[in-house]
Amino acid sequence: MTTQDCETALPPLCRGARVRMSPLGRARHPKYGDREGLIVGQGSPSSWRVKFDDRKTIQAIHQDYLERVPRSTPSPQCAEAGRTLCDASNP
Repeated sequence: MTTQDCETALPPLCRGARVRMSPLGRARHPKYGDREGLIVGQGSPSSWRVKFDDRKTIQAIHQDYLERVPRSTPSPQCAEAGRTLCDASNP
């Protein structure tokens, strides 16, 4: 994977990823709106635990309701190693 691929391709959800509510998530839960947050863990096999930026508590959200937020600049690991932050060692 090249640095360019790293900038354009968004890997699947994983711990440490920046996320926001997907269009389906916003339709089902309009109160969440365009909030962004950080995945801090996995709940059930189909949900992720998200710490939204403007909230104190952690919320379990179904994976279909979340989408990755593209980074404005590539991470140092991505630029140096030619890979993304989410890999087999960071599920």
